[in-house]
Amino acid sequence: MSAVSERPPRVGLRLTVRALLACLVVMVVTAAAVATAALRELNDILDPIRKPGRADIRIPELDTPPSGGPRTFLILGSDKREGADRNSPPRSDTILLARADANADGITVMSIPRDLKVAIPGHGSDKINASFELGGRGGGPGLVVKTIKKLFKDKIGQDLPITNVMVMDYGAFRRAVNYIGGVYVDIDRDYFNDNSSGENYATIDVNPGYQKLMGKDALDYVRYRHGDNDLVRAARQQDFIRQAKDAAGVRRLLAGGLGQKRHLIQVFSRYFRVDESLRSNKQVLSLLKLAIYLGAKNPKVHEVRFRAHDAPNPQVNSNLYISNNDLRTVFREFMSLKGSATPRVGTSKPTAADRETQRVRGKRKAAPGPVPGLEQTRTDGENMAVLADPKLDFPFYFPTVRVRGSSYAGTAPRIYNVKDETGKTRQAYRLVLRAPGIGEYYGIQGLTWKAPPILDNPDKVIHRHGRTLRLYLDGKRLRLVAWKAPGAVYWVSNTLTQSIGEAQMLEIASSLTRLKQ
Repeated sequence: MSAVSERPPRVGLRLTVRALLACLVVMVVTAAAVATAALRELNDILDPIRKPGRADIRIPELDTPPSGGPRTFLILGSDKREGADRNSPPRSDTILLARADANADGITVMSIPRDLKVAIPGHGSDKINASFELGGRGGGPGLVVKTIKKLFKDKIGQDLPITNVMVMDYGAFRRAVNYIGGVYVDIDRDYFNDNSSGENYATIDVNPGYQKLMGKDALDYVRYRHGDNDLVRAARQQDFIRQAKDAAGVRRLLAGGLGQKRHLIQVFSRYFRVDESLRSNKQVLSLLKLAIYLGAKNPKVHEVRFRAHDAPNPQVNSNLYISNNDLRTVFREFMSLKGSATPRVGTSKPTAADRETQRVRGKRKAAPGPVPGLEQTRTDGENMAVLADPKLDFPFYFPTVRVRGSSYAGTAPRIYNVKDETGKTRQAYRLVLRAPGIGEYYGIQGLTWKAPPILDNPDKVIHRHGRTLRLYLDGKRLRLVAWKAPGAVYWVSNTLTQSIGEAQMLEIASSLTRLKQ
C-alpha cells in the first residue's frame, strides 16, 4: 500500500485509542461494582448516565446479545475539521470496532479507515466518515451503523453484529489518561514538530524510550500524523491501548469503593455519549457479566488489519477501497477474536537525524548475519557503547546484529531517568534503529526498574544462549523480547507494524552484548 499524501490535521484524536480505553475502563469499573454491590447500588452508580441527554442515542439497528454473550462496540470520535463552521455537523475521524467474548481469550479491535469509499444508505457513495455528518444532528451514529452493516452484507453476505455505540470528543482522551494517572508507553522513536519551517501540523515533543505519558503528551503521541500514513498511526494507537489497559490507575479503580466508581461514571457521562441500552438494567447486567470476565482474565488485545488499498492514482483519487476477498478475511479474523497473523505495511519519512546517519554510513556493506534478513553491526554498536557506558550506573548492552539495511537513528543513544509507579527514579537508555523500506522503528531498551508493567504476563518463556527470554505476542506476531539481568531489564521492541520476524527478533535479543566482556 502506498503512503497516504500529507494533509493538514483534523482537530481531534484520530482512530482508536481514546475510545477503547474509555470503553475498557468503564466496563471493568462497573464490573467491579456489580461484584460488590446490590442491584439498588447499581441503579445509584448508573444514575448519572440515565439523565436526559446522557444516554440518548437511539439506534434501532443495534443487535441485542444474549446475557453475558459476545458484544461488538462501535466507537466514534466526533471532531470537526480545522476551519469548519461551528454550526456545521462534524465528521467522524475515529471509526473503531471492538469485539469481546467471555468464551474467548482475546479482544479484537479493528479501525475502519475514514477514507474508505462505501455506499451510504440514502446518500449514494462517499467516504465512510461522511456517514456521521450525513446522519444529521443527533442521528449520525445510526447512519454509521447502517453503513457498516451494509458494507459487510452487500460485499460478502455477512451480518456484522454491533451491540453498543459510544461517541466522544478528543478532549475526553486527555482527561481519561490524566484520571488514571498516566500510562507507561514504549515510545519507538523521537517525535518532534514545532512548525518552525512553516508546516501546519500538530506540535509534539516526545522522546524515545519507555516512559509515562500524561494527557497532552499522550494525545500528541497517538494523533501524530506528520509523515505517517493511516496504517502506522493505527498501529501506534493500538499499541497504546495494549499498554493503557494495564495502567496502575486502572488497577486502583478495580480496588476502589462505590463512591470512586460512581465518580468515574459521572466523569465518563460528562464527555461521552452512549446508546440508550444503558437505560435498561437487563442490558447493563448483561454487559457487566462480560465486563467481569474482562477484569478477571485480562485478555489479550489483538488487532485486525483492515486491508484497504489506494486507488490506482491516489494523487487524484484519495479514496480507499477493499476487495470482497479481503473484507471476508477481515470479517473472519474479527469474529474469531484472534487478530491478524500478518504484519501491517506502512511507510513514513526519515527524520533529519536518520538522514545524517545514512549519509555517514554511506554505501558501506555489512556482512550477513547468522539469520536471513540480518546483518552484522558490532562496530556501530560498540561506537554507541563508547558514548553511553560512562553515563550509566548499570551495564549497557548493544546488538551485534540488526535488520538488513537498517541504521541507528541519530548519533547517540538516549540516556534518561524515569520514575516508577512508587515515584522512585530509575536509570534508562534507548537505542533506536530505523528499518528502511518499512517506515518503522525498532529499538533496544535498558532499564533499572526490574518490573515495569510492559513486562507483565509474558506469552512464552524460552532459554537461548544462556539467557531466559520472555516473549510477548500480538496474535501470532512477536512484538517484544525481554530478559532480566541482576540489576536491570533489557528488551527488544519490534516495529509498530511488527514487521520483523520471530527468528530475527530472537537473534537480535540473543546478540545483546557489553563493550567489555
